[in-house]
Amino acid sequence: MRPLLLIPDAGPLFSLAAAELLHVLLHTQLVVTDIVKEETFDRGKLSGASVEAITLRAFFVKHTKDIHIQETNVGRLLKLARRVDPSTKVPNIGELSIQSLLIDLRASNPAARALVLFEDAWFIRNAVAMPRNCTLISTSAFLVNLQLAGLIPSAAEAAARIRGLRPTFSSEIATIDRAHVNKPGRK
Repeated sequence: MRPLLLIPDAGPLFSLAAAELLHVLLHTQLVVTDIVKEETFDRGKLSGASVEAITLRAFFVKHTKDIHIQETNVGRLLKLARRVDPSTKVPNIGELSIQSLLIDLRASNPAARALVLFEDAWFIRNAVAMPRNCTLISTSAFLVNLQLAGLIPSAAEAAARIRGLRPTFSSEIATIDRAHVNKPGRK
């Protein structure tokens, strides 16, 4: 039984692939949005794909039954827009698909809780607008928790491996539990 609903953004998936730690995701109930799937697992099929993208694709193929791909309203809207203009690009589309999934999750199962794994500062800037059914956790904080749970030997070594392959990786540790953050006007 997997006690944790984990929703990763693309950045953490690439980071975990770089650190050869994708296997830790199998200890969770892994939910990936349609858009994040396109940005990660599907990218490994493309000519000239990065080593991390190829690794992600192989992980997805091997563990398809353990990875729940969730269609989102944002993903559906993007498909419609691409029918009109196939080159349509939307900034922060992966992040928006995660927010869409959380809103749908809150509506369909109010008791459900999700852990959103992120690296993009977009999540920090928009934390107050995120549904209260989630906890936002940076990849670095996730690594620390993996070490504490005994799933990896060293968070610092994992972060160093990631930085070696992904120079833009931020090792800032951030966790925001939306269930305990008051929205403006609430007490």
